[in-house]
Amino acid sequence: MQRAAIIGAGALGLGFLAERLAGDYALHIADTTPKTGLLRRLQDEQGFTVNLCGRNGVTPRRISGPMTVSLTDTPEGQAALDKALHEVDIVLTATGRRFLDDVVAAIRPALNSRSRPVWLLFCENGMRVAESQAAGFNKHVILADTVMSRMCRFGEPGDAGFAPLWPESESSLIVEEFGFLPLDAGQCGTRGPFSPAFTLLQHDEFAVWKEVKFYLHNGMHAFISYHAFLEGVTRFPEVPPGLRARTKNVMFSEVIPAILATHPSARREEIEQYALSLLERFFNPSFNDSTERGVRGTEEKLLPSERLLGGCEYIRRAGIEPQGYGSTITAARKILSRSRSNTPA
Repeated sequence: MQRAAIIGAGALGLGFLAERLAGDYALHIADTTPKTGLLRRLQDEQGFTVNLCGRNGVTPRRISGPMTVSLTDTPEGQAALDKALHEVDIVLTATGRRFLDDVVAAIRPALNSRSRPVWLLFCENGMRVAESQAAGFNKHVILADTVMSRMCRFGEPGDAGFAPLWPESESSLIVEEFGFLPLDAGQCGTRGPFSPAFTLLQHDEFAVWKEVKFYLHNGMHAFISYHAFLEGVTRFPEVPPGLRARTKNVMFSEVIPAILATHPSARREEIEQYALSLLERFFNPSFNDSTERGVRGTEEKLLPSERLLGGCEYIRRAGIEPQGYGSTITAARKILSRSRSNTPA
């Protein structure tokens, strides 16, 4: 059985990566001591339950397979992760961009000391993540980006009707019924240790889906989140018709035309159909996403390379003025200002 290490036991690491890969790979899952209880239970149970949210409601699914764990901020845990890094075929990081530099610095020595190839796949949001982390790796460490388009979240107070991670657990994991997990064949090659959970795309097609994810998915999720939050809306299914119509208009008048202008080979009908399905996914009452989740990390989202400012620049480069898309920046800054004014000195 092939082996994979997942660094980051958050909602995405468990709800997308582990859920997709558990049947095909023996997994090593690493995180830090705040996740001690979760990781110990994961190893004891050799699995967990997710709640798959689709058009027809919620379906609990038991995920199981060989699983080991480590706490990377302890000496024993770092040694366990180093051992795993010498043995695995694939390493996937799902830590968020804020922590990625430190994570990469910590795993680089173990990966460089190997004698056989290993694929390091970056599952963080953003453009050209693999390229930004390439320095210092030996040639047998193959770095590649992914497109992580499944929305995942842990249960929140007030959530009802979801199966717990384990019997008697107070935590639940809620994920979309969406499994597309593409890789760039130009980065990865076509003979890597990739199970059918992955979809290998030619470089040009992968580049389209990478930008679809960052600007059409992440950018428009932020658009809804910030505007709805300012209107006092707490859940996506409660977003009023007017804001839903504005969202669709920005998608079809600004973001999709920018993608098509940037990538002449992109298929208009396919992108437009994906956008319509994305709207359905955003407002899915089964997933019941929160606007609070969407407005987290506002300072990071306002960085020049991120989805908001970077998205506006992307749209402008296509010769389109991002009037609707750019309104997200104003809304985000307003929420950030309110948050700072409410923070005690």
